[in-house]
Amino acid sequence: MAPPVPVYSLNDIKSKYKQQLTEPEKYQCHLKSITQHECTFKPDPNRINQPEIICLPFKRIFQRCLIDTKQKIDGKKVISKKWINIEITNNQTNKDLLITHGNIVKEFMNAEQEFKKLMEIESDGSL
Repeated sequence: MAPPVPVYSLNDIKSKYKQQLTEPEKYQCHLKSITQHECTFKPDPNRINQPEIICLPFKRIFQRCLIDTKQKIDGKKVISKKWINIEITNNQTNKDLLITHGNIVKEFMNAEQEFKKLMEIESDGSL
């Protein structure tokens, strides 16, 4: 399991990393991307068949930058460099997902709704 990481809003990122985003050459920034898969499952309401697993690929884009960092070494403050990844994924990054996987996206969203309903029914004790 991945360690917990903070989730920042777009405004938080723009504020916290303003210099790196506006002056990328100064921080030796370059773009990196990864593709991850978001998965859900479509439960069988009658619980006869195994749930169907539905996964969608989605891209995440990062700007990797070299920044100064302060550390204490032997009681002295030392400035060193470290690489940071600033996520710059936005609502346009995965727009092609609807074009290339439109039917799967709809099926995924429907499965999420079906799963939510099933969880609500189970929590009410109806099943």
